[in-house]
Amino acid sequence: MSEAAVRGKSQWKSVWIRFRKSTISLMGLSMLAALLLISGSAGIWIDYESQAIQHNMKQRLQHPSAEHFFGTDQFGRDVFARVVFGARISLLVGILTITLSLAIGSVIGSIAGYYGGRVGNLLMRMMDVLLSIPAILMAISIVAALGNGMFNLIIALTVSGVPRFAYIVRSIVLTIKNQEFVEAAKAYGSSNSRIILRHVLPNAIGPIVVQATTNMANSILLISSLSFVGLGMPSSTPEWGSMLSDAKQYMRHNPYLILFPGMAIVTAVMALNLIGDGLRDALDPKLRN
Repeated sequence: MSEAAVRGKSQWKSVWIRFRKSTISLMGLSMLAALLLISGSAGIWIDYESQAIQHNMKQRLQHPSAEHFFGTDQFGRDVFARVVFGARISLLVGILTITLSLAIGSVIGSIAGYYGGRVGNLLMRMMDVLLSIPAILMAISIVAALGNGMFNLIIALTVSGVPRFAYIVRSIVLTIKNQEFVEAAKAYGSSNSRIILRHVLPNAIGPIVVQATTNMANSILLISSLSFVGLGMPSSTPEWGSMLSDAKQYMRHNPYLILFPGMAIVTAVMALNLIGDGLRDALDPKLRN
């Protein structure tokens, strides 16, 4: 194993040691792991079609019981099953959104920071325009233009998330592009793309990881918000925001219809924020030996 690989492994090991010292951060990690485990294995022990999709008016609006842990909704569908499968949609869309935003934002930020000039200024002015529009307003506009559905929702959230990653990567590139190890790589004959991928971007991993967890929490809130106003997933699809929207007229006499999907949103967002706070502290250069 090379010296650089050993050094990188030891750095991430020290980050994990600092991260696990925070009880709250570990609690957030445990909450997220539980959500991933339960939603990922749901297909094994829950029948999606019969419990989360099909209507059964004979069992409509039943309160929580041993047969239906979270009760049933106005169409007789099992609320527990819909909350669990709703986690799949929220987490999947959040992960895909962050992955695409990170990839596109890293490319834009790297080009703007490393090359600069007119191209860099043009790219960052475009990012300024996107940042000037509130994320929820931009997402509503894009989904309203393209239509409902997971694919269009991912596009809308990706566009709103790109500028933040672009600015983070650009600031890191501007900080280190003139340092000695970058100059040494140039003298060695490395191409600009290799320098960016092998020497520049690895130094931006810390801030990027923290931003990714925060953005994913925001994405889950945006997904639920768009679905709540009818611009996210179709109402027949189990999704936390659409469940809240469907249940609002029943909240007086059947508050559990609001309680359980609302708790799921709070749990997911809180878990990601706790993880983000823990990673921010663990990756703080002031705490490194």
